[in-house]
Amino acid sequence: MSDVVASEWLKLRSVRSTYWLLAALVLLLLGSWGVSHAMVAAWDAAAPAEQANFESIDMWVVVGPLSQLVLAILATLAVTAEYRTGAIVGTLTAVPNRLRLLTAKSLVATGLTVVAGTFVVVASTLLSLQAAGDRPAPIEPWTSLGDAAWAGLAGVATIVSAALVGVGLGAAFRSSAGAVAAISGLLFVAPVVAAYLPDPWNERVFGVLPSSLADQLTGETEYVLGPIGAGVALVAYPAVALTIGAVALLRRDA
Repeated sequence: MSDVVASEWLKLRSVRSTYWLLAALVLLLLGSWGVSHAMVAAWDAAAPAEQANFESIDMWVVVGPLSQLVLAILATLAVTAEYRTGAIVGTLTAVPNRLRLLTAKSLVATGLTVVAGTFVVVASTLLSLQAAGDRPAPIEPWTSLGDAAWAGLAGVATIVSAALVGVGLGAAFRSSAGAVAAISGLLFVAPVVAAYLPDPWNERVFGVLPSSLADQLTGETEYVLGPIGAGVALVAYPAVALTIGAVALLRRDA
């Protein structure tokens, strides 16, 4: 199994899209940091009554969902790139056990997204604290580092979950365009659509989507699931996607 994982890791490192998407995370952090400083400047210039109405400058509000989408797309392309180039035929010849191949791709995607997700979480936390300085709430993102750490762990968990969904969808669709459209629809389009639904369906639908799970895991927000339900959904999404991908991979020639 280790040789298959090593091979999949080598493939992922050889795809240019991997580096472009990782670079996008850095640009996302820098852009959000700039926005945070602009918010702080506006807070400093505001009257005390207006300052109380400001939102926290927690960069994760923006960085989290977009990082989830970027790394899910990266994991999706890790599967579909071989179909685009035709290299999947050689891969299946070398690794005829298709479940082993899908497992190896899942492990590589998990490892990369854990590292990248942790980097994004730590960087966004430190940059948010730097931008806030010694300013009090509501500009200050967290009341304690413990709260920040727990929120960060929840954020990394949701990123990994989304990446595994991407692996499953990549195996199911085979097409980069189709798989990327599907994962983008789930992570980015569906929350927007949910916002336009009438009450109480807007919160009910949004509450079961992947983009809402991090806040519910920490108990910061309770839509419909709560911490336990959010944890179950966190596992259920990739489990369903990988099952569909595995069935599709086993039933076709390539």
